[in-house]
Amino acid sequence: MLMEEPCFDFLRTKEMLGYQVYPTFRNTSGVLGFSVTVETQATKFSSELVEQKIEDFLVSFGGRLASLSEECFAAQVTALIKLKECEDAHLGEEVDRNWYEVATQQYLFDRLSREVEVLKDFSREQLVSWFLHHHGNCSRKLSVHVVGFGVEENDPPHQNLSGSAPSSYGPVSELTFLPAAAPALRSATLITDIRAFTSSLPLHPYYKILS
Repeated sequence: MLMEEPCFDFLRTKEMLGYQVYPTFRNTSGVLGFSVTVETQATKFSSELVEQKIEDFLVSFGGRLASLSEECFAAQVTALIKLKECEDAHLGEEVDRNWYEVATQQYLFDRLSREVEVLKDFSREQLVSWFLHHHGNCSRKLSVHVVGFGVEENDPPHQNLSGSAPSSYGPVSELTFLPAAAPALRSATLITDIRAFTSSLPLHPYYKILS
């Protein structure tokens, strides 16, 4: 909530990087984090440039947080509390929220009220410390670049359907389907039973947030 307006202003209004620019809070199998998504035009900006601009924004946002006044912080917290205390607009919202608790086996049906209680004791110093820690040397980042391919992306026309097509972002290999008896697969281990194969892989436990 605190990041939305600065993110849009920096990456969309000032840098004019893309049509869609937004930050998102993430809870991936109990692993908390946040992401910044930018959808841009490939003929104008490379994905590497966009990633660098996102990093520039995060640096500037850290400075913005450090200079955030107690009054502005309190106003943001109050607005977030009111948002979490809003009643469901329809039955579907209540069902989705409660079914999420069942599907993830967390069963924290009063999650919103607990979050409100935590927010009441949350301080500006805690917020700044958390952000600087998770954007510093101890941070973990996954950068995903989804890049189109074709004439619209300044790639040369496809000439050879049987080989790899050149791309301004590097070599792009075509997907080739081979029968199980193909000579190229003689030394390969074929996966015929998905369940048996996945059961042999290391599995990280689902981290449940219960408080």
